[in-house]
Amino acid sequence: MTHPLVELSRTKNIVRCYLTVEDYDCHPRLCRHGIWIGLKCEFAETVVLSYEHDPEELYVGWAINGTTVSDPGYSSGTPPWGNPVPGAPSLTYVTPVDGFFHRLSLTSAAGSAAVCPWVQVLYRHPDEAGAPFHYGPAMSVCLSGWSVSWPSIKLAEERACLAKFADLVHRYLQVAHVKPGDPVEEWLTRLKGEEAVRLRAGLETLTQLDPKADKDLAIAIKADLAGLLSWARLPGATTSPGVAGAPPVQSAG
Repeated sequence: MTHPLVELSRTKNIVRCYLTVEDYDCHPRLCRHGIWIGLKCEFAETVVLSYEHDPEELYVGWAINGTTVSDPGYSSGTPPWGNPVPGAPSLTYVTPVDGFFHRLSLTSAAGSAAVCPWVQVLYRHPDEAGAPFHYGPAMSVCLSGWSVSWPSIKLAEERACLAKFADLVHRYLQVAHVKPGDPVEEWLTRLKGEEAVRLRAGLETLTQLDPKADKDLAIAIKADLAGLLSWARLPGATTSPGVAGAPPVQSAG
């Protein structure tokens, strides 16, 4: 029998809010320009996951980022204030939740950067005491400790700009999807600084080149953009392009 792992709830406990100003001419983003002012709020975000295994009787435990944090049938639970998440020290986890070991909560520290731990269900049947546990469903859960409310008109302009560059990416590059339906705009927003400037310049230049007279330049630009986008598509990418294991993006002839 297959049982689902679901996000039961997501709540935010706001600690403080204040105005923030960002100069995107000094700190480039692909589709943001000039000075933006917004309302930044810091909060502790809590997500509760639940392995919905009823009516089947199971002992349920959990693994986070590949580390067992609750052995099914043998765990005594965690303190109500939580323990640090393996591989993500800005998060804490708690299980059981409301007395249920098939529930796990994750909480971010106020002001912390976004992080996406990998959570997997572990389980045993009642007659499997001492036997190795089984692996159940898994999912990536993203939490943050802050967000900014920017002017809606600027966000609308950004969406239109990202859509334009997404069309150019599909026109000039053969994009290998990370997962079915992976939106180009989602990973284009990860580009910052020099990488954002290079992508914008490269795509805009490709629209202006003569296919015959500028053939070698076009090939070089496409190769550069392929490596750049492979890096940008890595979740949480914060370093320069060239990270090993990047999803493939090939230049189109």
